[in-house]
Amino acid sequence: MNIPRPVVILLRFLAALAVAWLAWNWRMHAVQTLSVDYDEDDYIRAAQEYAAVFRSGDLAGLSEFNYRPEHPPLAKILFGASLLTAPEKPLTPDRATTAEPDRFLSRELIAPARTLGAIESTLTVLLLAFINPLAGLFLANHTFTIKYGAQVMLEALPSLTSLLTVLAYLRYKKTNKTAWLALSAAMLGLTAASKYIYCLVGIAILIDWFLDAREQNRLRNSALLALGWGVLAVGIFFAANPYLWTDPLARLQESIFYHAAYSTGASEVESAGFPAWQPFIWLSTSPQSWHPMTFTFAPDLYITILAVLGITRLWKKERMYGIWLVTALLFLLAWPTKWPQYILVLTAPLSLAAAEGAMALFVDPIRSAWKNRQQWKEQWAVSTYSQRELSRARNWLIPGLVAFALLTLFPLVFQLGVSMTDFSVSSIRDGFEGGIWREVWGGLTGQIQPARFGIEERSNTVRYVGIGSFAPVFDYIAGSGILFFNLMWTVVSVSLQTLFGVAVALILWQRGLRLGKFWQALFILPWAIPEMIGAYLWLNIFVWDVGWLALAIRDFGPDIPFGFFNGWQNTAEMRLVVFLIAAVWYGFPFMMLAAGAGLKMIPPDVLDAAKIDGANGWQTLKGVVWPLLRPLLLPAIIIRGIFAFNQFYLFQVFLFGESTLATVSYNVFNPSGWFFRPNGMFALSAVINLIAVIILAGFVFLFNRLSRAGEGVDYA
Repeated sequence: MNIPRPVVILLRFLAALAVAWLAWNWRMHAVQTLSVDYDEDDYIRAAQEYAAVFRSGDLAGLSEFNYRPEHPPLAKILFGASLLTAPEKPLTPDRATTAEPDRFLSRELIAPARTLGAIESTLTVLLLAFINPLAGLFLANHTFTIKYGAQVMLEALPSLTSLLTVLAYLRYKKTNKTAWLALSAAMLGLTAASKYIYCLVGIAILIDWFLDAREQNRLRNSALLALGWGVLAVGIFFAANPYLWTDPLARLQESIFYHAAYSTGASEVESAGFPAWQPFIWLSTSPQSWHPMTFTFAPDLYITILAVLGITRLWKKERMYGIWLVTALLFLLAWPTKWPQYILVLTAPLSLAAAEGAMALFVDPIRSAWKNRQQWKEQWAVSTYSQRELSRARNWLIPGLVAFALLTLFPLVFQLGVSMTDFSVSSIRDGFEGGIWREVWGGLTGQIQPARFGIEERSNTVRYVGIGSFAPVFDYIAGSGILFFNLMWTVVSVSLQTLFGVAVALILWQRGLRLGKFWQALFILPWAIPEMIGAYLWLNIFVWDVGWLALAIRDFGPDIPFGFFNGWQNTAEMRLVVFLIAAVWYGFPFMMLAAGAGLKMIPPDVLDAAKIDGANGWQTLKGVVWPLLRPLLLPAIIIRGIFAFNQFYLFQVFLFGESTLATVSYNVFNPSGWFFRPNGMFALSAVINLIAVIILAGFVFLFNRLSRAGEGVDYA
């Protein structure tokens, strides 16, 4: 059904207004309920200085002040204008950057400044909702965006102007009118005058501009136009930055070079000790645990997951948004300072990618099912077996179903039952005397009311708690970074195992290779060693103080090969590298065997045809070998992914007890309390196990769907 365009525009307009109304309510609720955060007292002080200038009527004073000059003054000037509606208060004291927030900061000063940020943040949501209402809805509910858009922080204004920069640039691409390009440059200049990091949007635009110019063979003309665009943006930046007017070069140098020194030498940055992948952790968690009275739910993790699923689709639909998202993410991964508010540089394109992911995951399958409903009915009618065929097959299916029920379903049901109680080491006697089933049955039938869930509480008898433990446990593993590390570990380790395994298989596959069987047997050996024994082998090498590497450095000095691993246990990045070395060594033989089996099944005629067509080695690998190898390799990747997700012995041996869900589950279960407190919590362990099963099931489903691994091999 074709809907008239005016009706579509009206519906989109109404949807955008509804999303903006929701965003405004969330942000105003945050304005009223959020406690004073870091930097808010600093920016209130800066705003007070500018408010005094406005009240004096001598606007020349704007060039004399810029408290915290590491950031440009535009957002602080606007905060100062917002304080004109507030009563004058004594100037907020100067405090060190390491000081705790001023909890006694006047609410009469905070309220108008926060409200200004909420207005700017809501306008950003409104603009995004006009582009894509679903993306606007995601941004409206993104808790980190709500928090830092509703506080006296510098994020709300550059988030708005950076989005306007992109929208004006995209409008220029469609209309070829330079007025839109000039508006884009002006918005970029205002973005730079608000907070430097948001100028990443300008880099993203230049990348998209270059790609378009190369495709259209207009590099020279586009370069001149881009130069003019950049010059205009710089001019607007200086015009909107009165602090630079009296001494532009010295003050700009002071502002810019502060960040380089701060990111590498500030005590608060060093003490935080965030790993390089910390931005991913911020994107997969939320400030709900920091502000439980402000945020009733936290969709940030689900928005990020949908964005991962939708980034390819977004890139194809509008490449500029994808470049913006990737550019900002790469910068955040490389930049040493990892504060959570920095992720607001990418939450707008992240929401657009999440909207595309939601369409691909939910909306498109429903549309497809509705369109093909008649065809499915016909296929179902054709594939329905007769009663006689079902009776004949039943005798063969029953033994397998019984084994499946005993070995798979019963343990899952038992885990589910345990997870609905507070079963622990303190109540182990009652639990095994029937207390678990007594409480679960009583709770499910309404005879027993759920007890209050508490991690530290121990009872001598099992108590029914229902599903009340799932939410806090999931919040913990997501908020602490364990869930992200588990997912990152699975993706990175399996990718490296696959890359290395396929590379070795290709080498062994070459004709004329001497001792091929010997090399294959040698490479299989790591897989033949039990994982725990292999973990101890690597521990003997890397264990600090007494490992082979530490002893070699002590005897021969730190300049020996691999001496840079000395002190690997002190940084998250080096720990990850050490664990990956052991994991790849252990896991690549399986991928090598899978790839080798696939390579042997490739018909020689196909390779000969590629040679006749003039394909070189890379073209043959990319266009012939990989498409034929891929269907056999994908099931092996799924198997290795499950093993990597449940990696246990490696981390346990290296005393890294909070890595994967498997290690956390065991250490919560373990009554000794060697790695983890609380310990001996069997119910919590069951909850973690069930969460892991659900995540793995979702992983396998999505991987099968995206990679089409279930289609199998169609050439054998």
